[in-house]
Amino acid sequence: MTRILKAPVVALLLFLVVIGGTVPAAVFPVATNPAVLEFSGGAVALGTNYFVGYVVGTNITGQLVSGAGQLVGAPLLVGANPGFPPAVAIAGARTNCLVAWSDRSLASGVTMFGQLIDTNGSLSGAKFPLLPAVGGHGFQYVQAAVSEGTNFLVVWQDAASGDFYGQWVRAAGTLKGSEFYLFTLANGVGDRNISVTFGQTNCLIVWQSGNNNNNNTYGMLLAPGGGAGTPVQLNTTPSLDKNPVAAGFDGTNFLVVWDRDTQTNGSGQALWQLCGRFLSPAGVALGGEQVLVTELASFPALAFDGDNYLLAWGFDTTTTNADRTIHARFLDRSAAAIGPIFTPFPPQGTNSPLLPLNGVFFDGSRFVLTATYGAFILSPSGDVAGFTGGDVYATSIPTSTQPPRFTQATVADGFFQGLLRVVPGQVYTIETSTNLLSWQSRGTASSDATNVVALLDPQGVTNNPQLFYRAVVGNRLGATIDFHLLEFAQAGGFGSGYTPAVSFPVILNSYSAAVRVQDDYHLPAVTNVYFTGPAGAGLNSTPGDPNNSFVNSSDAFYQSPIIYSPALAPGGTWTVNYHGTNISYTVPDPQAAARLVVPLPTVTVSGDVVQSVAWAYRQAATGAALPGAPAYLTGIIVEIQALDGSRIYDSPTLDPGTTHHTLGASVNWSNVLGIFMAYDDTLGNHYVVSFAKP
Repeated sequence: MTRILKAPVVALLLFLVVIGGTVPAAVFPVATNPAVLEFSGGAVALGTNYFVGYVVGTNITGQLVSGAGQLVGAPLLVGANPGFPPAVAIAGARTNCLVAWSDRSLASGVTMFGQLIDTNGSLSGAKFPLLPAVGGHGFQYVQAAVSEGTNFLVVWQDAASGDFYGQWVRAAGTLKGSEFYLFTLANGVGDRNISVTFGQTNCLIVWQSGNNNNNNTYGMLLAPGGGAGTPVQLNTTPSLDKNPVAAGFDGTNFLVVWDRDTQTNGSGQALWQLCGRFLSPAGVALGGEQVLVTELASFPALAFDGDNYLLAWGFDTTTTNADRTIHARFLDRSAAAIGPIFTPFPPQGTNSPLLPLNGVFFDGSRFVLTATYGAFILSPSGDVAGFTGGDVYATSIPTSTQPPRFTQATVADGFFQGLLRVVPGQVYTIETSTNLLSWQSRGTASSDATNVVALLDPQGVTNNPQLFYRAVVGNRLGATIDFHLLEFAQAGGFGSGYTPAVSFPVILNSYSAAVRVQDDYHLPAVTNVYFTGPAGAGLNSTPGDPNNSFVNSSDAFYQSPIIYSPALAPGGTWTVNYHGTNISYTVPDPQAAARLVVPLPTVTVSGDVVQSVAWAYRQAATGAALPGAPAYLTGIIVEIQALDGSRIYDSPTLDPGTTHHTLGASVNWSNVLGIFMAYDDTLGNHYVVSFAKP
């Protein structure tokens, strides 16, 4: 779980503990014929290799792939005519796998078939019908398949009635009993967002059903070889629409993941989120509905590695935006994120990753991911009308707990530096020790794309006779949540010059409360964080303001709405509700009016480009010049706002004795709306003095 390095004062590193591990395999092509469309159906373990199923044109094809990511043999033709979206499913057992599909070239009779594939990646026997006789059924749409290790379960929908059925299939490719009724969707034929997974003793089928913008997610257990149980509703907030769902099993409970949209943007585009809930092996819904992913996420895929889940999804999939891709994230057994969102599939030229449908499974030692590249063709209303592009790629990711590994570690100019090989999406705590007995956490490291992180310790090692470094899997620091009060003053305007005119006295006119969260990977939405101040503060269970807050992958800044009455923030007990828990802070009297100072800026501009900002400190009450920064000032920042209201420049936090800053980025003076001189004081409060530019 750890890797320890010793850094003596001489430029030599002694590896004390060597823990090896495989490096994540590169993304490799499975099917990339530009002349036809190819659409992935997922992969299963098959002997010592993997079998990737995909549709190419009108054919159902499989490709054997080695653990090293090499294609083994030629593609295997399995079946044909599954239509689009493809009515095909693949399931892997211990000694073979089953491909099940519907043949849309058939207008009547039995229309769904199965084909076994042996461990050599070859056809095992002939295809066989998945229904003994059509009876009163209409066209049969294959939806999903799973194996309990030996036998297979195929789930399909009857086009005539809209009812869903199950069919057990023996390992030898013969039907085990007759088809049996499962459930009926509220909206009938066409709503085919089904997933099925196997737990320890039961199979779980999950689906979405509903109409009139009121769609719900359900789960149902099936005993191996037996019939259906009782459906259980898993969601509490209905969704306007529906999409494919996913489920996994962690050895104790099932985790079900589904898409939910409760609103649309100005173009009518659904604002998808991924939600989840646990279900016990007895079919009891556990806990509450959780929001797992807040970005535009759809088409989830899920697997468990013995310690944590890996969840993958399509980002911005049902848009024409250039940032379409596939994202992934590790979740713990409570479905809390334990690391940043990462991107397992890079673009291939102009071809972007689209979705990982059925595209994540764990083979006992690592995750295997498959993905379809391309783009959906959208109708004017934003609905999916077709598909273009179409290639299939795959990759592998080590287990979430694979130990990190230092490489190219050295001491240069008295500073430790090196590379840390990691699992993308996992967080590592960097710790140091002088005696190998007590360790100090120094920070965290993670990667959102690659498997290598460059490290440099800014604290020199020359003052230590010996210093040991180690990287530990997981975030040992935990989340830090810091509370601040922000005080605002409008001091003047630039007019036509480069030094603003100020009318003294300058007074504070408003304030807000804020918390800065770091090293948390399960961050709530801005409006789900609530602020309550002392009596008369103007904030009472008030949600955060999205207009002045931000949420990143592992850190966030939650700010309350700006309060104008009272204009000054009071001291006393402040409470922030974060993740449903009230966190209280005892804030001393901010002494805000007495601690207001005016850092009066002068801007140097050349050819419309802002070169630097210099400032002199003035008393807020009289405008009298001060000899330097007040003693209570601990740091100052130069902030520049653009005409569109966005922040286009932030300086680093500068020493309070500094009175000049040269910009580190190009800013056009003609695009500047205003300049903010912001400073912190010894009580931990933050002041923002603004200067407008007409």
